[in-house]
Amino acid sequence: MRTDGHVRTLASSRRFRKLLAVRLTSQAADGMFQASLALSVFFNPALGEHTDPFQYAAAVAILLGPYSLIGPYIGVVLDRFSRRNLIGAANLLRAALVVLIALTIQTGLDWTWVLCAMVVLAANRFVLAGLGAAHPHVVDRPQLVTANSLASTLGALAYGMGLATTGVAKLLDSGVSYSMLALAAGCGYLVSATIASAAFKPEGLGPEREYVGATGLWSGIVDTTAGMVEGLKHLSRRRGPALIMAVQGLHRFLYGIVFIIAIALFMGFFWDVESDPARTTTIGWLLVLAVLGNIGVLAAAVVTPRATRAWGPKNWVVVLIAMCALVVAALAGAMRPIMFAVAVLLVNIASQGIKITVDTSLQRGVEDAYRGRVFSLNDTIYNVGYLAGLFAAAFVVPADGYAPGTLVGVAISYGAICVGYAYLARDDAPYDAQAWSPAAPDPRPSTSS
Repeated sequence: MRTDGHVRTLASSRRFRKLLAVRLTSQAADGMFQASLALSVFFNPALGEHTDPFQYAAAVAILLGPYSLIGPYIGVVLDRFSRRNLIGAANLLRAALVVLIALTIQTGLDWTWVLCAMVVLAANRFVLAGLGAAHPHVVDRPQLVTANSLASTLGALAYGMGLATTGVAKLLDSGVSYSMLALAAGCGYLVSATIASAAFKPEGLGPEREYVGATGLWSGIVDTTAGMVEGLKHLSRRRGPALIMAVQGLHRFLYGIVFIIAIALFMGFFWDVESDPARTTTIGWLLVLAVLGNIGVLAAAVVTPRATRAWGPKNWVVVLIAMCALVVAALAGAMRPIMFAVAVLLVNIASQGIKITVDTSLQRGVEDAYRGRVFSLNDTIYNVGYLAGLFAAAFVVPADGYAPGTLVGVAISYGAICVGYAYLARDDAPYDAQAWSPAAPDPRPSTSS
């Protein structure tokens, strides 16, 4: 089956285009906000110099940690209340908090903007989980894999454009303050909330009415806890989705290690303080890495739908993990800025390819009554794996980032994951690739009871 036909079908769908607009405006704002936040932390004289891998890990953990703890509970909310209303409200809240951040970010390390930033980033994962759970309500089943590819990839590109816009503004020394950059992101959140409210009815993005309920605070806590147990039990009967979620979590752990090494290298080993005291070259390289990462995301969007239909989703994931092993091994042998640029391109192809496969697996193999909480559980695994990798690296990576031995260990770990997943998933693919044939009008997900 040609993917081009799926793309044309999706392009003609008004509901899909509207949902995509909600995602793109939100993720572009995410890129601008997170870039301004990163620049204010690592390159803001008011906060001092940061050259310790543990500080890099701690900075990310402070901001991403809260969602990792409350994510599953948010998923139950997505399964019980209007996803359209929740997505819109989350973006309105973020727009309001960004104003507070813009007023305090220039004053140095202030817990007001730190706490607000935590909520803004936590809401980001909440919004993305809601959008992922809503896809089956706006596209038909045969288009899900291509819809996931387009939405997640274009969303990542919008995020990258937000990053690049902010990075270029600072690189060119345009005089734009961190506060103004943050406020621009707030405008994006406001636009996204407006589109969601105007484009869809309250029940238009699910969950299905029979699952919607309203309870008091304490009974809601009890129901949420019970719902999490039910969601885990449901996932335990879906071996294909469970395995691919585990693979993505392990990949994110290793990705976190490589991330810390890369940041430490560009902030330390690759930095010539005498010729570049203002770190202009450092910012330039980080901008190049951001652009190449998004090119990799785009390439994955083009390749993944075709590859999963031609080879099957399990084999495609095996190929991607094997590629990560080879790329990281090559980095260990030649630690140069250009090598990291190539690695970012290839590893982001792998990361996005795996993500598209995971999203499709959960949409196909998880019932709508559980889909929101399983998507949020997946986001939690995604974040916890990444944070664990950051701190694992912080304890073994030197301040200048030069750690070829650690990269060898990461490459070996990728190889072990590749072999292990190929064996364990031999009878439990993420989803049934044959289900996307026009000859199968009512496909069944590939699951195990």
